Amino acid sequence: MVLGVEMKRRAASLAIIDLEEALFVYRERRGMPALTKEIVAELLAKGMSQTAIAKEYDVSRQYVHILAKSAGYKPFSSRLVRDNLPWEDISSEHDDNIVFQAMRLHARVCLGGREQIRGKSRDKVNAMYRKLLRFNQVIDYDPSYPPMPGLSGTGGFAYVPRQESDEDYMIRIKPGVRLTEEGKKIWKMPKELLE
Repeated sequence: MVLGVEMKRRAASLAIIDLEEALFVYRERRGMPALTKEIVAELLAKGMSQTAIAKEYDVSRQYVHILAKSAGYKPFSSRLVRDNLPWEDISSEHDDNIVFQAMRLHARVCLGGREQIRGKSRDKVNAMYRKLLRFNQVIDYDPSYPPMPGLSGTGGFAYVPRQESDEDYMIRIKPGVRLTEEGKKIWKMPKELLE
């Protein structure tokens, strides 16, 4: 990145050791808004991606990541979702199931906040919420479930009528379902759609 090379050269000429301070000085002298870790944290909280922030401030995504990390931002880990799935034996052939995709997106929201998803992903989660809430249903997994025409080309997941044993979860509670402590929070029935 040209800005990075020039910034390092100017930092050396100004005897500035801190790269963040060098960028601040460089941008300030050119009348450009300085990017700080507070600004990065605020923009991330509003749902802006690190890449978009980098483009807007003409810096590298890596630099934005460094500022975000120093501000205490913790990037979402899909491992958290996998570790808290209620079913341990999900076949890889069901990974592309639209219901399963929506569930994983829902888990991202529960674990990382609403800013974790937007656009079509948010629409997908809201469609799942509407179906669960409107028809008083839960999601069940069984590899023998056939594909749902018009909804998913792969089987394995199905919307089924809610039973008393499902309590206030969005999933079917039955033998073989594993609810971790985190999973007990994640798989609760949503009360409302995402904004």
